[in-house]
Amino acid sequence: MIISRTRKELEIALNKLSEIPGKLALIPTMGNLHQGHLSLLTIAKKKASKTISTIFVNPLQFGKNDDFEKYPRTHEDDIKKLNDEGCDLLFLPLNNKEVFSSIDNIKTIKSGTLGLELCGKIRPGHFDGVLTVVNRLFEIIKPDIAVFGAKDYQQEILIRQMAKSLYPNLELIKAPIIRADNGVALSSRNNYLSEPELEIATNLYKCLYKSSISYKENIDLKVIIDEAKKYLNSYNLSPDYFELRDENLNKINVNGYDGKKAFLGSVNINKTRLIDNIEF
Repeated sequence: MIISRTRKELEIALNKLSEIPGKLALIPTMGNLHQGHLSLLTIAKKKASKTISTIFVNPLQFGKNDDFEKYPRTHEDDIKKLNDEGCDLLFLPLNNKEVFSSIDNIKTIKSGTLGLELCGKIRPGHFDGVLTVVNRLFEIIKPDIAVFGAKDYQQEILIRQMAKSLYPNLELIKAPIIRADNGVALSSRNNYLSEPELEIATNLYKCLYKSSISYKENIDLKVIIDEAKKYLNSYNLSPDYFELRDENLNKINVNGYDGKKAFLGSVNINKTRLIDNIEF
């Protein structure tokens, strides 16, 4: 695996990869890689002949009360995992300037009204930061394919909307959620939880699953959501939101919606916030 730390090194490596026929697939990450991230690489390798991953803890998507400084940086371990999985190229920028020429003069991509809902309501400006850095990576790398995980449901939809407008020839792939044996969606934030807290966290997915079954059984949606919030609170999983939305994240308020949809939930365990969803 080639490792590029500067834009110049990346340019050289991309030129070398361009000599290999086929498509280039991008897997953007912030590092602290787990099996969920590696599953994106597995999918990318099936869809493209060349793969590039990025590890960049993006300062633009962290708010004042977020965990930018304590976000786990595990580069040595991450490099080994990517190398073992057969990634062709890793862009691991030395600093912010290797991604943004100037952190104070950046072309910001706005996430619009949807970026202010759900997780965006809790983390103002978060999705503007996500779209801005993803747009920058698309500009620098020019991939044919990009793979994102379904756990970050809102993020994936916002990126898809941006790409449709700015990168119409880019193929976006949504990869399924990878879960631990106990049902918890894999996330770097799980590292902040103790073993007892991880066991408590299983109740978020249980709640999502039970709610999807209840909706199929035509139980009143308001009752489903009220019961879900009571259930989560009973396990000290303080919910930020628990909602039913369609595949474009329009809110569903009634029973009988036949299209693709998802229950989405965000909960807090002490100071750690977890998100999850179930599509049906």
